[in-house]
Amino acid sequence: MLGWFLSPLAWLLIATVLVLWAGHRRRRRLVAAGVAMIAIALAAMTPLGANLLAMPLERAMPVPRACIEAPPSTAVVLGGGMEGRPRGDADFSVLNLPSRRRMDRALAWWRERGGRVLVLQGGSPHRGAVPVARLMAAYAQAQGVPATALRIDTASGDTWESAQHAARLSPRLPQRIELVTSRVHMPRAQRAFAVAGFAVCPMGADDRRLPSRLPWALVPRSSALIRTEGTLHEWVGLAYYRWRARHEVDGAK
Repeated sequence: MLGWFLSPLAWLLIATVLVLWAGHRRRRRLVAAGVAMIAIALAAMTPLGANLLAMPLERAMPVPRACIEAPPSTAVVLGGGMEGRPRGDADFSVLNLPSRRRMDRALAWWRERGGRVLVLQGGSPHRGAVPVARLMAAYAQAQGVPATALRIDTASGDTWESAQHAARLSPRLPQRIELVTSRVHMPRAQRAFAVAGFAVCPMGADDRRLPSRLPWALVPRSSALIRTEGTLHEWVGLAYYRWRARHEVDGAK
């Protein structure tokens, strides 16, 4: 239900109904408010609006000095989901684009130096389905990564759970880790893993910026709508994680 209200398309529908109703009732202020809401909804569905909304989240995060002086040998890779139903544990063709881009970034990092380990996280989208992490592992092994360099967590349902499960893995993970996820998702993911006790070295992947050449950047598009919906989800999720982190700290005290 919350996802519906985080869509500019829903705003447009509500605003249109409001304008029609207020116009019939001759309530000018409500008509003006509805027109303004329509303008905001249309702007949010343009490439320019979508990129501006995501810009603060996708801004390159500062890399801690310790990550440069003593780079971690373990990277946690967060799954981004799948499209369709896999035929089995090895059918990684259903991994969606964010999952593949995160894996490609992680695989490039793994190849840079020997002895590195990839921790793949991603649960099942529904009961009985193949976990995303298993498909990610199949993708990694198809690219030449041995099973000994992989650890899999198939129980995580969201980013917060991924962080908590990573902290409880046995053998324990190092405190300092590389965290691989989409750039727009990194602030929320970094917050969750920091609360779980990790020192995060951010490794952003999957840059989703849309072409923003004028005047075409001012034309509403379905791709911009999808990007805006995802970005709004991240903003709300980040606010919730900040509240949850404070709540858990207060509870611990």
